[in-house]
Amino acid sequence: MSVLRIERAYAIDPTEMFAFVTQAENLLKWWGPEGAAAREVRLDLTRPGPWALVLDTPRGPFEMKGTVTAVSPPHSVEFTMNVPGRDAPDSAVRFEIAANGQGGTTFTLTQSGITDEMVEMGKQGWGSTLDRLEKALDLRRAA
Repeated sequence: MSVLRIERAYAIDPTEMFAFVTQAENLLKWWGPEGAAAREVRLDLTRPGPWALVLDTPRGPFEMKGTVTAVSPPHSVEFTMNVPGRDAPDSAVRFEIAANGQGGTTFTLTQSGITDEMVEMGKQGWGSTLDRLEKALDLRRAA
């Protein structure tokens, strides 16, 4: 099994960033790659327990589900995530949030328990998703 790790910097306080990547009303603004929209949502990463959603994508609906396994505000959240339509175990995802020393946040996403092929797919999917996160944060600051 392989590991995907993506690190990005955002111009937002770590405590605000943690709220933005864990609370359902914020998650819905950016969760999923460009062109996707979430529906049938039970997505709350603020506390341990199950989560689920359906992403409507240009290629059709994509069901996602898992379990939030650990929450450590404002530093990290960990959850499992299934890979629909594949013979693969659930992967483990961790969002880490840390002050970057310049008034912003370093956000690190780590996904483990995936194949090399899934790492490549994840680079595209999570990359697009994190681009949407950046746009959502920019809109929030402009408001």
